[in-house]
Amino acid sequence: MNIDLSNPDGQGIFAITAIQHKGQVMTAHMEGKVEGYGLVRLTHDYEHISNVGHDGRSGGTVSGTAEAILDNGGVVSTPHMGTFTRDGGKMTVYFTDYVTNGDFNFVRFEVDLISKSSNVSFWSLK
Repeated sequence: MNIDLSNPDGQGIFAITAIQHKGQVMTAHMEGKVEGYGLVRLTHDYEHISNVGHDGRSGGTVSGTAEAILDNGGVVSTPHMGTFTRDGGKMTVYFTDYVTNGDFNFVRFEVDLISKSSNVSFWSLK
């Protein structure tokens, strides 16, 4: 399967509502509108991993959950698991999700920690 990353199946914009730090883990809470999913709220834990010879906060793993209130009033949720890279205040996050309505997506978040915003793009894997 080839994925054309220049042509997502949907996009959205999130506002970061809170950021917390505990050791090597940063937790971010976000909410925003996503095409086809309505209002989405999520929590992500970003765990930095050490990479010899590189900044200790240049990347790692991401895990979390999201819940969406669909435009028709229904509710769906999904777990998230993936990886991220970080360059200063900007992060690029990649993961897959499996939504309770049966959707299966590859997801890319472009997070700006300074402006507390994030752009999301997703590609259906079904």
